[in-house]
Amino acid sequence: MANPLVKCNVDECTHNMSGEQCMAASISIYNNESLAESTDSEDTQCKSFHSKKGISDVVGALHNANVVGTVSGPFMDGTQITPNVECFVNNCHYWSANNICQASQIKVSGINAAQTSDTDCETFRSED
Repeated sequence: MANPLVKCNVDECTHNMSGEQCMAASISIYNNESLAESTDSEDTQCKSFHSKKGISDVVGALHNANVVGTVSGPFMDGTQITPNVECFVNNCHYWSANNICQASQIKVSGINAAQTSDTDCETFRSED
């Protein structure tokens, strides 16, 4: 299965680009750390969130940047920059062995997020 298309509106993340695009090379979706499980999307979080408070934060996030996608995307009409997606929320309907997400598209949200726990995978659907 192809990697899911990622739509992201986490505007305070260094990886966020206009058009709800994520310029990270890979993202990891986890359960809420204090609960160690998820019952709804608010219990999930994008562990790749990196706050953009200043230039040092942007430079600090370059280790996980999809440089080729970010540079070529604007020149390829209709191209969506899509990071590799790892999902560790094993009770999600879309989770598969080896932490693969089988959704065709995921939506990561977190307007004005200040930390990882302020982000959610809106695509989460409980297996129960």
